[in-house]
Amino acid sequence: MLTEYLAEAVGSFVFFSIILTKSDAVMIAVALLVGILLASVASQGHLNPAVTVMMYMNGKVDGETGLSYVAAQLVGAVLAVQYARMVKTA
Repeated sequence: MLTEYLAEAVGSFVFFSIILTKSDAVMIAVALLVGILLASVASQGHLNPAVTVMMYMNGKVDGETGLSYVAAQLVGAVLAVQYARMVKTA
């Protein structure tokens, strides 16, 4: 189970860090693809709390897993914000 949550956090970090540091739509699309590929090896590759909530509402994810995915995604997003701040000040 821990591997799934780590995969969601890493995938979210990759995706959001590119969104925050690059303005090129192609780079953002590639980052989404890479993030999903990284996360889908161990988890379902949601990378976004909205996707996780939708999957929960459709019965594809149980509540405990959904909340854990959202928490991992938020951790990845917060780390991406910190990374983007660090890159922009360097």
